[in-house]
Amino acid sequence: MPKNFDSGERVVELLRALIIVQLGLAGVGQAQIRKIVGGSMNDINAIVKLLRSGRRGQVKE
Repeated sequence: MPKNFDSGERVVELLRALIIVQLGLAGVGQAQIRKIVGGSMNDINAIVKLLRSGRRGQVKE
């Protein structure tokens, strides 16, 4: 994030990311998430791809 973001913009971006995560976990498609949240598909894809990688919560041995 650029340093010139104020706290209000940071909160909005955080809430937007949380909505994308929750919709991704609920199985909503990326195109539908984009319709709901707005923004670019690249941003949505970057977040949802991490959710579907199957690597969350696993510890390296």
